[in-house]
Amino acid sequence: MLDFGDHTIEVVGSLHSRNPSYSVAFPGVRVSQPALPATIEDLPEGDTLGYLLRVEHGPSVYFTGASDVAERKLTGLAPDVAMVAMQSATTTGDYLPRLLAGLDYPKVVVPVHYDNFETPLRNPPVVAPADRARLDDMIAAVRRISPRSRVLVPEYETAYHF
Repeated sequence: MLDFGDHTIEVVGSLHSRNPSYSVAFPGVRVSQPALPATIEDLPEGDTLGYLLRVEHGPSVYFTGASDVAERKLTGLAPDVAMVAMQSATTTGDYLPRLLAGLDYPKVVVPVHYDNFETPLRNPPVVAPADRARLDDMIAAVRRISPRSRVLVPEYETAYHF
């Protein structure tokens, strides 16, 4: 845990999702400072981490590392807000039910990793048609699995207060 006085950051081991072939698109790790990445292929998978930010007199926020979950590592985190990565494939079984239960059904769920991060930032975020369908399915699933959670689909450069 990193302690900064009025806030802490806890690093949580996580898992990366698998593609339809049950593998990771760009396996590998970096052992030294890499050059600035030019394409997605310049970003090997390596270890996947999640982060729990706790703010004194404020909300706690969990950022998923990718769309898979090692739910045992989530025990006791119980964040107020969960930034949840959207799956790109259905190869990770019961991803959302296991994640939301492991996080004790957060008050707010924010879908992330649904936009096209290789395009310029503009609102509304660019979402491919297939990704839009998966995002809509994810929102419906969160509402079904955790009906007390509010789903907030974010926009770029927009401040949100929890």
